[in-house]
Amino acid sequence: NDTETRVTVQLDWEPEGLREKLGAAFGVDDHAVRKDLRNFKEFIEARGGETGSWRGDVD
Repeated sequence: NDTETRVTVQLDWEPEGLREKLGAAFGVDDHAVRKDLRNFKEFIEARGGETGSWRGDVD
């Protein structure tokens, strides 16, 4: 609708190294992505209007 935004992401990656593998095992990566998406959604909705002319998907 005109007041809410749906933000989705698909991220395919393979953790490398011990730190990334541990983070992935404990869900740190999922948490970070969800937090950033939530912050982005709030930013967009707070603006109250469109910020540019481009509309589309990034593949």
